Amino acid sequence: MNTGRIGRWSITVLVLLVLLCLPSAVPNPLNNRNPLPEVDATWVNRMLARMSLDEKVGQMFMVGFQSNRWGTSTGFSAHARELIRRHHVGGVILFSRNIQNPRQVGELTNQLQQLAVASEPHVPLLIAVDQEGGDITRVDGATVFPSNMAQGATVDPDTAYTSAKTVGRELRAMGINLNLAPVLDVNNNPVNPVIGVRSFGENPRMVAAMGTSAIRGYHEGEVLTAVKHFPGHGDTHVDSHVGLPSVTHDRKRLDAVELVPFREAIRGGADMIMTAHITFPAIDPAPGTPVTLSRRALTGLLREELGFQGVIITDDMEMGAIAKQFGTPQAAVRAIQAGADMVLVAHSLSAQRSAIAAVKQAVQSGKISKERIDESVRRILRLKAERLGKHAVAKQVYAYPDEAERMVGTPQAARQAEAVAARAVTLVQDPDRRLPLRPEWLPRVLVVSPEKPVALSRRLSDQGFRVETLGIDADPPVAERQRAVEKARVADAVIVGLTGAVLHPQQGALVRQLEETGKPVVALGLNTPYDVAVLLRNTTYLALYGSNTVSLDAGVKALTGRIPLRGRLPVSIPGRYPVGAGIHIDRMARPGR
Repeated sequence: MNTGRIGRWSITVLVLLVLLCLPSAVPNPLNNRNPLPEVDATWVNRMLARMSLDEKVGQMFMVGFQSNRWGTSTGFSAHARELIRRHHVGGVILFSRNIQNPRQVGELTNQLQQLAVASEPHVPLLIAVDQEGGDITRVDGATVFPSNMAQGATVDPDTAYTSAKTVGRELRAMGINLNLAPVLDVNNNPVNPVIGVRSFGENPRMVAAMGTSAIRGYHEGEVLTAVKHFPGHGDTHVDSHVGLPSVTHDRKRLDAVELVPFREAIRGGADMIMTAHITFPAIDPAPGTPVTLSRRALTGLLREELGFQGVIITDDMEMGAIAKQFGTPQAAVRAIQAGADMVLVAHSLSAQRSAIAAVKQAVQSGKISKERIDESVRRILRLKAERLGKHAVAKQVYAYPDEAERMVGTPQAARQAEAVAARAVTLVQDPDRRLPLRPEWLPRVLVVSPEKPVALSRRLSDQGFRVETLGIDADPPVAERQRAVEKARVADAVIVGLTGAVLHPQQGALVRQLEETGKPVVALGLNTPYDVAVLLRNTTYLALYGSNTVSLDAGVKALTGRIPLRGRLPVSIPGRYPVGAGIHIDRMARPGR
């Protein structure tokens, strides 16, 4: 008698009966919070024992999908349907292309989960998103907190905790149960092209404290975490989306800096760790072998030495560092051989199909053992069944579209984000005491910026200034700089937004030319604060650590003296300022007094 086949039919019938009781294609979770049987300690073993090889391999993939523009209003598509029904994937990642508003996200995640529960192997999905804060946010309508570096500037781990808890609650209300956060990279390279303000700062202990506080907050918000990018992407000058970076520090330095936050995160309950597509010769001397494909890094260092027992997930295997160098299918095989549990393939259906097929073929040929597959699938199932306790993924499957609409992006959460942004603003230099700017003293203001010039100008106009706006290139040419100088001559003050000025030197040249007009110039750091290094020491500089709504609001309040200035630099400015620098002002007097 084939008891396995009978067991499968029994579970299928049970699931179908549950689904038939639901009133529509999108289930109403308010009527049934727990559509699966109560999960107990034996669930993982039972599920693993009855899975086919196809189902096990599928569980080891997290995938993105293209939304259907002409289909359902939720964006559910044939791409998603194939990945779940035919390939049995264990997780999906949502991007801006999949997202319209909180209610739609809740309806979409319900449809995804309904299909997963109805399809073999009847296991709910991990539904993930990159909702880091700052510029790395995906969900329109959700509360956007300032960047991690802004949070680092508050020098208060409770900031990371409360922000993460609010973000977690909003994500879970929409059916998202995994945030690919927090970022634990120690950013100590001023020209890092990909991390920057995504990092809490350059002090490894502070990054660890902020990161573990964020993990605790996410857990209390009922979402899982995937800390990244192990063992550290903070000291690179190549973007791994494009090429293959290398970090050449010796092991002593890695232990003292890059690995510190990850060690603490493991102690602090990190659910998943995402690998970096970076070579670390001190960890694996094999030429050109990124950590994602390195057994020495994933099994030797992360599993055996650091003792991590959770799920190891790769960064996207379609990124340039992997796809160009190794090819996504072969890299997927090598990542699993190295010790990865889940392979992230975020975009192309053809790449997803070929990667899944390559792993199955590797198992059938003996390149990957069945025991190795079982190890990973067991970890994934345990993550879904046991982490978060009564809020585990396998226990609370569906979202609440009505609640999502009510709970996401509330005024209370907006006030929390505004408070963090206000505490973060850092006055780095103001030797001539040009602040505050007030319309009754300096009514005509010129705003010059390569980033969000109109948004910045609008906020200043709301304060009563007569504003002229000039958007510029990241590296403004001579004619553009001259035009700015001419407009500055008829203004009372000039506000310049800077972003990436250490990589675009003409921004610094523009500020120096504007200073020569004799008008008071105030520079706003709309990204990392390293840009202050290109300025004259007499140019007033405020670090905002981002240009999202709450950061711009806080910047204008700081300019006009409406908030105290208490932020501290979470990174050092080589040759200028140490970590922790910042001018504290509780109440601003008239400029120059």
